[in-house]
Amino acid sequence: MKKLIYFICCPLLFLLACQTHKYQLVKEPVPKFKNQGEQEDYWDKKFFDDNYKKEIFKRYIGDIQTDGDTIRYSNDMISLGDHSALRLIFTSGLIYPKLFNYYKLSVGNVEEKSPINHSVKIKRFQLWAFLPKMANPTVYVFELTNKRATKDTPISEFIKGAQLTFFKEVWIIV
Repeated sequence: MKKLIYFICCPLLFLLACQTHKYQLVKEPVPKFKNQGEQEDYWDKKFFDDNYKKEIFKRYIGDIQTDGDTIRYSNDMISLGDHSALRLIFTSGLIYPKLFNYYKLSVGNVEEKSPINHSVKIKRFQLWAFLPKMANPTVYVFELTNKRATKDTPISEFIKGAQLTFFKEVWIIV
């Protein structure tokens, strides 16, 4: 008799417990943006908040050659129109084609994102990768960490002493 009561009561209790504890996903309100740049900064920050997991990526250790806009990594290459100090990210082997799982691609719109944290030892960036067989560019975000950086470290010195600590595909520009 006890077993019969047990087999009848347990499922009923379980059913009642499931019905009384309804979980709701609380959505954080999306702020109003003044322009597309503010909206992209918000998305970048949200992506880092939701997906960040620090990793250490190895630098490319082979021969790197530059010829105009082209940077060659043995048999792989990146076309990069950027001639600023950020070009050093690619010529120093921090970012190279195998990270994108392609051997030939073009990269543009490399920019440092507004500071998300207060550490001078970490800088976050966004780039557009123009991948083969893709009509639109793919956006990637990445993080460089330089443990010896100070607030006075120039960007070129920061990059020279940095490690790639985060690299992810985010979305496609439509």
